[in-house]
Amino acid sequence: MITSCFPSECTSQIFKNKVINASGSASFVVHNSCYSLAVITIRAEYNISANRPVRILWRYSANGNDYDAMQDAIAQENYEDLTLERGGSRTRTVFVPLLQDYTKIEIINQDTSYNATINVWRKLIG
Repeated sequence: MITSCFPSECTSQIFKNKVINASGSASFVVHNSCYSLAVITIRAEYNISANRPVRILWRYSANGNDYDAMQDAIAQENYEDLTLERGGSRTRTVFVPLLQDYTKIEIINQDTSYNATINVWRKLIG
């Protein structure tokens, strides 16, 4: 059976006004049936006193259980940091190659004292 992949017809919102606690994270998994790229757009709103930006990081798994270690993903530079806008927001679009059957996308609040609020959208490309 031949499976045809086409760009997803619409962008899906994954998180809407989700609060990530200081030093916390939120994640979702892309199960790759036939796509090669995930286009992730993230909007982060920062506290006026925030000191560190939000990071988007991705880790791979062949079975959906055993993902790359965070340290290895960082060593491979499988992440992007948004810029910090104290008391404001920043939006960034990141291209995540889908190299395995499962890709975990993690949004990490690197600030150790203040929450961040995020909105995240995803579009898959064949």
